[in-house]
Amino acid sequence: MSKRKIFFRADAGATIGYGHFIRTLALADILKKDFDCTFFTQSPTSFQLKAADNVCPIVSLPSDNRKFDKFLDYVTGEEIVVLDNYFYTSEYHKRIKAKGCKLVHIDDVHDRHFHVDMIINHGNATPDMYDVEPFTKFCLGPSYALLRGPFLSPAPCLSKSDGKWVVCFGGSDPQNLTEKAVIALSLRDDVNQITAIVGDLYASKEALLDCGKVTVLSSLTADEMAAQYSSAEYVLCSASSVCYEALACGCEVLAGFYIDNQFDFYDGLCKNNLITPLGDLRETDFRECFAKPKSSMNKIDIHNARLNLLYAFKSIDLRIVNYTDMSLEESRKVWEVRNLPEIRKCMTQPDPFPFESHLKFVESLKNNKTKLYYSIFKEDELVGSYDFVDIKDGDSAEHGLYINPIFHNKGYGKTIEYLMDSYIRKRGVHRLFAEVLKSNPSSYQYHLKVGYKVYQEDEKYYYFERYI
Repeated sequence: MSKRKIFFRADAGATIGYGHFIRTLALADILKKDFDCTFFTQSPTSFQLKAADNVCPIVSLPSDNRKFDKFLDYVTGEEIVVLDNYFYTSEYHKRIKAKGCKLVHIDDVHDRHFHVDMIINHGNATPDMYDVEPFTKFCLGPSYALLRGPFLSPAPCLSKSDGKWVVCFGGSDPQNLTEKAVIALSLRDDVNQITAIVGDLYASKEALLDCGKVTVLSSLTADEMAAQYSSAEYVLCSASSVCYEALACGCEVLAGFYIDNQFDFYDGLCKNNLITPLGDLRETDFRECFAKPKSSMNKIDIHNARLNLLYAFKSIDLRIVNYTDMSLEESRKVWEVRNLPEIRKCMTQPDPFPFESHLKFVESLKNNKTKLYYSIFKEDELVGSYDFVDIKDGDSAEHGLYINPIFHNKGYGKTIEYLMDSYIRKRGVHRLFAEVLKSNPSSYQYHLKVGYKVYQEDEKYYYFERYI
């Protein structure tokens, strides 16, 4: 079976910086094994070409406004398109959607209407900040961190170098914050090493070397960046993905913002006690702000980011509907599949039942806080049904699942399982139970495959549990 195509679209340069390109390439790296990925960018530099070399093919676009139409010439309608930059308008979204594509926008400014299928913002955002379509899904917060492989699974560092600081303000650093910070750090007796990481477009490399204690590095790979962070005590940077990278490597991070679109991310880092806050870096006196960096701050948990993003993309064609929100037509489709002989024989209640009984059951769910039932559709076709019963908020629930036979053996079960975890976590549930008939070996194997373990059995059932 051929892989679904994803077209990634982000630019980099002296004015734009490299942040959009790096985080979008990180997403491509996460998805490349399961999807056919291609990256489109304007006039790529040698650094971009090198960075993309082991991830996916890169296609060059013009560096003027022709790039918008030129990219659309490549789009056929079969692809998932991922956009990252601030210049994509709602009208451009509609032009891509009109071709038939699924559309994802990586965004952290929420300043327009988004005509998209999914928004990714790994900073401090909530759905109510966005003006979106009814069908738009959200992947928000650090559990969807757009980090490259070496940061999602950093190699353990046996020892950090005492007094080592890494300074990284992005590829171009238009405010030249790097030089100001390095000068201030070089005057401190407790600072033994300073590594300044700059981009290939940074203009003041020579000035940095006059400060002493300084090593200037540029155009580093993800592995090289991770090695620098893993050996450093402190990282000084702007509120961006660099913060997550450094935190993932166990560093104490001092960060601030210097452009408006960094403020929300900065605010989230502060509220979650992840950094020593420096405020507006354009007004920061670096000689004073290093006196008391915080220690023992909260640690970021991104260990599931890779899987969360993978399953978000695998499920982009799926529509999840609470039973109580189903249309009459959708409800009838659920009833029809539930009454199929191959479904009924695996159920605790195997007898067929009329549509009216199904409607009464759906109605009863509206005031029942211990049960949640969801139907999963691909376009207008029912893929399956997933339920939680005996819900104990903050503790546990029992789950049930069936897949429409026409979707059997197509990999939907595991995707749905992972998706539904996020729904029940909102109730504080951290443990799921399942009862599986011993006469249903396929369900037994499925539960083992998705991480359940048998904790008990009797003559009729296996009893499973899984922690989420």
